[in-house]
Amino acid sequence: MSPLTNTVAYRVQVRVKGQRAQSETFPNRKEAEQWATSIEAAIRERRHFPHAAARRTSFDALAKDYSETLLAEFGSKEKSTRIRQLGWWSKQFSGLSLAEITADRISQARDKLGAEKFTRGKPQKDRNTGQIVPPKEYKRSGATVNRYVATLSHLLSFAVKERRLLDRNPVSDISRKREPRGRTRFLSDGERGSLLDACAKSDWAALHALVLLAITTGARKGELIGLKWVDIDLKKGRALVRETKNDEQRTLPLAGRALEALRELKLKNSARSEYVFPQPSGLPGPYEHFDAHWYAALEAATIRDFHFHDLRHTTASMLAAQGASLLENCRRAGPQNVGDG
Repeated sequence: MSPLTNTVAYRVQVRVKGQRAQSETFPNRKEAEQWATSIEAAIRERRHFPHAAARRTSFDALAKDYSETLLAEFGSKEKSTRIRQLGWWSKQFSGLSLAEITADRISQARDKLGAEKFTRGKPQKDRNTGQIVPPKEYKRSGATVNRYVATLSHLLSFAVKERRLLDRNPVSDISRKREPRGRTRFLSDGERGSLLDACAKSDWAALHALVLLAITTGARKGELIGLKWVDIDLKKGRALVRETKNDEQRTLPLAGRALEALRELKLKNSARSEYVFPQPSGLPGPYEHFDAHWYAALEAATIRDFHFHDLRHTTASMLAAQGASLLENCRRAGPQNVGDG
């Protein structure tokens, strides 16, 4: 009973672990109970007092939650990439709560990522000297750094929108690294011949067939490496790509030297692996990390400033040079057979 108005009022206090969280007064019992129920539900669902929840939740716990929920919706390749990137961020923020993941901490970690150097492949034995040569070191590009930051941003957006652990995403307060304009590098006729000769002499015998396929089909590295023999029809000269960048299956035409190289690989497939390009070690799965052999072939062919992805540009250049009739033939075999640019 209010002594001033001489009316009945209902005062509600919601406590969390013995501490008063919030109180409110209502004119009737029904409204008081509805308000208390909504606040208690918000607390249970972590929608109330996000700062306190952020202090109680570690970065690693959020990353685990994100990996088990949202990442399950991605394809295997994208999922693998994001898990690797999250692993790097987890090392930077190990032991920190979400409340401690501030824009300045993210900015410092981003700059550290850009300055880090990494290697491709394993140490190789020099054929002339017999000495073990360590793999070359590379620096991450601005585009790669931005992809890492994008994954972190998606994780923290999950914390904001799905788990109500943060008021806003701190990544929105930092800038992205500058990315260079798209490059167009393709092999000349002489470079193409030199590269294929070097691939034929590679320690990894399948490299020659892989590069031939890349040049003649315009397919991406991941699409080719993931091919299985069940997807290859050597009689009809075609290959089915099940996992593409756009999540749409497509058919690649197989002809000429590329088709012959695949037939030879089939005969040499003594391990009877399901993959066209299996790991030389005999471990399950395709041989995804063949970079050392690729760069060794480039070195042997004295080709500079060239990436595996540039083989797609070489395909487009060859088709353009040989006229519209060849383009039309490729289109009849499949609307995306030479890639989508």
